[in-house]
Amino acid sequence: MKKIKWGIIGPGSIANNFADALKESYSGELVAIASLNDERRKRFGDKYHIDNNLRFNNYDELLNSQDIDAVYISTPHTLHAELSIKAAGKGKHILCEKPAAVNFIQGEKVINAVREAGVFYKEGFMYRCHPQIPALLDLLKNKVVGKVKKITSSFGFDMTKIIPEHRLFNKELAGGAILDVGLYPISFSRMIAAISSDKKFINPISISAKAEIGKTGVDEISYATLKFDNGVIAEAQTAIMKNMDNNAIIECSEGNIIVDNPWMPGRDGGPYKTNIKIIKNENEEIKEFKGPEHLFFFEAELSSQSILKEKQQVPHPGMTWEDTLGNLKVLDQWRQKINYSIKEDSL
Repeated sequence: MKKIKWGIIGPGSIANNFADALKESYSGELVAIASLNDERRKRFGDKYHIDNNLRFNNYDELLNSQDIDAVYISTPHTLHAELSIKAAGKGKHILCEKPAAVNFIQGEKVINAVREAGVFYKEGFMYRCHPQIPALLDLLKNKVVGKVKKITSSFGFDMTKIIPEHRLFNKELAGGAILDVGLYPISFSRMIAAISSDKKFINPISISAKAEIGKTGVDEISYATLKFDNGVIAEAQTAIMKNMDNNAIIECSEGNIIVDNPWMPGRDGGPYKTNIKIIKNENEEIKEFKGPEHLFFFEAELSSQSILKEKQQVPHPGMTWEDTLGNLKVLDQWRQKINYSIKEDSL
């Protein structure tokens, strides 16, 4: 069986997760790495047994390689759009870590480029490919606890101290909580709120927000309230300097559903284990999901399979192009509400 040959640009921690997942993939394999850092490139290449001839010290060489079908982009946020557009121009299929771009304008340029090039493109919201998400959507569509009324979700962690040179605290690299992990609750809320409108995703009609902006100028903690035209309200919380519950609570007309760990149900490899709690009439039912697969396996396999089938996008609940652009638009609005702008916003 033919396998998609993947190259990775940027060997950070999340790239290790994707590389581990490709070991389990039936449809994809890792063959190349590109890094500007000699030590990291060697360490990553040795760990994953990558041929020395396919260890590149600049990104363009990897994109020009005829030995690679697809690229996984896991660089700092500000390079995502540029590298995706370059990859599309070289005819490479693309899985780009979130965010697809640092704002909506950049995102539109990416989608136009991949559409014109005829290549596969997906924004890397891995959790959307995990089995718990379609199971959750089925529960809500079947109105097991009635109609969706309110969504509360959070993704936050505590870096404990400010490290100015770290990408999370560097405004020049589009640091801060919203663009790093706040986009998870937003993508989740837009998807869940849409169920009441019999759609796959919708954008809010209004947003209110507040934040704590740190000494380096990035949002360290931020909160947003989204109101949708179907009456659903969503509260999103995110942080890089505060530990949060990192769960999702969906309040419905006849009960609640709680997803204990929607974002990382088994972050460091497999086997994965997570559950969904259904609370109705003071009774609690727990639906458990577990399996031997690596957490990133589902995204790696779905992306590789889609490329083999000559599809340019993954199906919902994976992130489609329209969904990606809608999410970027809301992230722009959230940042505007807290007066957090980056240089790319004025380009």
